[in-house]
Amino acid sequence: VDFVPLPSDAWRWGRHRIALNSLLRRRAYDELWLRSREYRRVVTERIARGAYDVVHIDTIGLMQYADLVPPDVPVVLDHHNIESHLWARRGMNSTDALRSRFFATQADLVRKLEERVCGAVDLNVVCSDTDRERLLDIVPEAKVEIVPNGVDVEFFDAPAGAERAPRVIFVGTLDWYPNTAAVRRIAHDIWPLLRVADERIECDIIGGNPPADLVELAERDDRFHVHGFVDDIHPWLESALCYLCPIRDGGGTKLKILDALAMSKAIVADPIACEGIEVTDGVDILLAEAPEAYVEHVMRLKNADVRTGIERAARKLAVDRYSFRSIGRDFHALLEGLHRNE
Repeated sequence: VDFVPLPSDAWRWGRHRIALNSLLRRRAYDELWLRSREYRRVVTERIARGAYDVVHIDTIGLMQYADLVPPDVPVVLDHHNIESHLWARRGMNSTDALRSRFFATQADLVRKLEERVCGAVDLNVVCSDTDRERLLDIVPEAKVEIVPNGVDVEFFDAPAGAERAPRVIFVGTLDWYPNTAAVRRIAHDIWPLLRVADERIECDIIGGNPPADLVELAERDDRFHVHGFVDDIHPWLESALCYLCPIRDGGGTKLKILDALAMSKAIVADPIACEGIEVTDGVDILLAEAPEAYVEHVMRLKNADVRTGIERAARKLAVDRYSFRSIGRDFHALLEGLHRNE
């Protein structure tokens, strides 16, 4: 394994410089962010040293290095999201006119990149049927297969029906913009109603780099807790009454939902947070959009019988559909098929 740091990480105002360069050169931010002479040198050396059956390119911004792959080696392009859709949704959700315009421009630039490269690779891999449809709308001739995101169901495991503390929880990296927006929605829209509805309930926000306004709220409110990064989320997830996930942005599938399902966690989530995951409202998850709906669902989950039924169904879905073992077996078969056909 070779680790190559991003050059922009060492630059002053690195990402701002990339954004400006993207606009001036009319090249997608996703490409310029991952541009590195050192990375190109390392990939060139690796290709020269070994015979490869398949080359897996992990995101569309790395397709700029596909010219280094020998023409007889199949190339698989992995789409964690359909990036043009991600940029477009971010633009629609932004309340800042300048940012919204920048995001819309990026959506257009990335779409052109997708049109140029996705039909040329041997296989595109997406994580949901929704993303498959999005990609085929852009590049109808592309070969696309679904390999869902998964979860380690042995590592993330907890019994359903256990005693739960009167606490709601959110876990996620808090400087990633969909998560930042979600925790602010909890803090400013959902939590004030929930705090009044149950005088015992508390809220735990877990994740690195929390925004300052949430830290300040936690200092004023002794029932709202911002913990930052924790070494082990198991005890936090296991003891909580339910997991709140009001994410309304991003693409792909939300790994935090899969982790919580595997942990037999009752989840209250926005429908967008569950895109690409085969959940059933009222069976293995509770869906909500308005803050009042979140509060209503949390109150329902205080009933142990209701909560236990959802917890058991959540765990069953994670094990049956999203375990790494079954997903890895299916992906391996896809790669073997590519290799045999060459």
